[in-house]
Amino acid sequence: MEQWLNYTFGGHSCRLFFDGSLYVEALDTLFLSDIHLGKGGQFRKEGIPTPIAVHRFGMKRLSSAIDRHPNARIVFLGDLFEGAQNKETSELLTFIKQRPNREFILVKGNHDFDLPTWSELKVYDEYHLGNFICLHEPPGSNFDKNISFDFEKARLQYREMSEGKVLICGHLHPGASLKGKGRFRVKMKAFFFNQWIGVLPAFGALTGHYSLAEKGTYFGIAENYVVPLGDWDK
Repeated sequence: MEQWLNYTFGGHSCRLFFDGSLYVEALDTLFLSDIHLGKGGQFRKEGIPTPIAVHRFGMKRLSSAIDRHPNARIVFLGDLFEGAQNKETSELLTFIKQRPNREFILVKGNHDFDLPTWSELKVYDEYHLGNFICLHEPPGSNFDKNISFDFEKARLQYREMSEGKVLICGHLHPGASLKGKGRFRVKMKAFFFNQWIGVLPAFGALTGHYSLAEKGTYFGIAENYVVPLGDWDK
């Protein structure tokens, strides 16, 4: 097992890292999703005890992931923030300003409704780069109906898919459940890919994961390693 694995998606050679980030050397771009920065502060505001150490650990992980690629463009695939801005989220501005030669891009997510007006962070509803159409929420996604995505809706919305473009998204917090003998179960965050969509695991520490149960290729994250889980049917 390695702390990263190579996988070709949409014609791009991608490196999948144990922290849930994805790097594409040809684009010199690092993709991360669903950090939900400030969630600990929101919990404390609501009276839910949450150690500040969780936030500090999260910022350390973020720093390690980004500084691993010292010149790369950074694309956040939505839910960078957890709702309203607070003291925790303000630390990100300091973090970005300490890296003035880097480009930071946010593809707006459903939790990014109180966005700061930082000139250092470019915000888009969707972002096109190489063969990737970068989104937060996959077309047709509906948690209430247990629908992860819908190919027909995606194909109609993004005609470029017929030309080999693929979607890269967040939002779903994908995971995988492995069953062993008896009642043995292992649940882990996971990368998910099929021929037309890739979904990154949630990067944030307080985010959890959801078993997609979709046909495709899964790469699990366990004990700081990326584990190829193979192709799964529904």
